Amino acid sequence: MIIDWEHHYLPEELWLKKGGKKSERATFFEHGKPRGTLHPELYDAEEHLRIMDAVGIDTAVLSMAVTQDNTQVALEEGKIWDDCVGELVKKYPKRFVGLAPIPPLGGEKAFAELDRAMGSLGLKGVVIRSQVEGLPLDSQELYPFYRKVSAFGVPIFIHPSGVQLGFGILEAPYDLGRSLGREIDLQVATARIILSGVLEDFPDLKLVISHLGGGISAVKERIDYYFGERGMKGSRMSMPFQYYFDKLYFDMAGFKGGMKAVRCALTAIQPGRLVFGTDYPQNFIENPLEIKSYIDRLKALGIDEESKALMLGENARRLLGL
Repeated sequence: MIIDWEHHYLPEELWLKKGGKKSERATFFEHGKPRGTLHPELYDAEEHLRIMDAVGIDTAVLSMAVTQDNTQVALEEGKIWDDCVGELVKKYPKRFVGLAPIPPLGGEKAFAELDRAMGSLGLKGVVIRSQVEGLPLDSQELYPFYRKVSAFGVPIFIHPSGVQLGFGILEAPYDLGRSLGREIDLQVATARIILSGVLEDFPDLKLVISHLGGGISAVKERIDYYFGERGMKGSRMSMPFQYYFDKLYFDMAGFKGGMKAVRCALTAIQPGRLVFGTDYPQNFIENPLEIKSYIDRLKALGIDEESKALMLGENARRLLGL
């Protein structure tokens, strides 16, 4: 079974609201910076299914990263998304799974929407960004949200922030925010979640971090050098860094099927903690059939067949309770 963990969908109503234009691709902005590309394929569920069938994906985990700078707008957009995807899940229960875009700082209204999404709408988890209105993910303000999600026992998918706040060094006319900033932000989020004690306070929290943790395996040895032992000054770890690192999951999207990224990831992340992802249609949009080549390259890796099966679908199936 092959499950695509990072597979983006945007209802047509929201696609148009954000500036989508029929038969065209458009860029939308947040904080005056490019946030993402509005591909027409984003709202076309039948096109998603056609591509999935063509490349051999059994189930797509649909997500939308919520608006970053306005909790009320994020909640309104999230309700529209939840309703639409709830209908898709009912229509195609074996093909689509939905992760609700819940704004973590939305208070009781957001928690009520979480109850509805996990209840009557049949969604299987939530998606947030690697920053929440400029706050890092270890902020105490997020603890009520973590407590609520932990009670449901569903995963939280941590998607890159569209536009990172607090990274002035990325200010340049080169779109560094989308190319490098998102990955830096994911690495920082991963480290802060561990060092701050979030996983001490919520040991049952299921976190899936996008883009191989921003390629965190490439700097894992350096992280171990500084933070490897428990009792590190300033941290709340009661166990070594690796203990908590091995509790996290990482998706394999964001690198357009690049096997150098995958092989690097496997130097630090166990196969039992990796989930396949494409980032379609943000990735592979030029030739979606390249997704099949990515799957084939993963199947050809020089690791045991059980590990490949875990990465391609079994880990995601267990996380989602399918």
